[in-house]
Amino acid sequence: MLFADLTDFTRLVETVEPEIVYQMVRPLLDDLVSIAGRYGGAIQQVLGDGFMCVFGLDETLGDEAVRAVRAGLAMVAAGGPRVVRPSVHVGVEYGEIYVTPSWPPAEYGVWGRAVNLAQRLCAAAGPGEVQIGQRAYAQAGRPEVAALPDRARLKGITAPVLSHRVPAHAR
Repeated sequence: MLFADLTDFTRLVETVEPEIVYQMVRPLLDDLVSIAGRYGGAIQQVLGDGFMCVFGLDETLGDEAVRAVRAGLAMVAAGGPRVVRPSVHVGVEYGEIYVTPSWPPAEYGVWGRAVNLAQRLCAAAGPGEVQIGQRAYAQAGRPEVAALPDRARLKGITAPVLSHRVPAHAR
């Protein structure tokens, strides 16, 4: 599971005209969706300034966590500040999920702890960061960049969660 989100989207919406927000955000989201597809991810849901993506939905190859982590790293690289674009932050976790039919227009629903943890890790990631959950990190092996062990305090989860943070400057 991968969640990608734009940093400071609310501030942007509060300070810039809607048409300009769209002109800034749409090309970046198009790039992020393209990156997800390049790594074999299926977009499950788009939520304005971010989305949820599933790897291994149609075919399990055993490298889903590797592809999700690589996609996350590529996504944060696609965001600002090199161009006038918002920064991107990403959360990735690996685990069993339950896939169900969904309500239109989504094609399917996904349920499980990995879904929740990936979303919470994304929320905990700073601008330009990727937070990789413990199971995703173990499955993916060591990513090509330095990941710092972290004990993330995640909303709704009592105990700190072991994760691995790839800071913006590590790319």
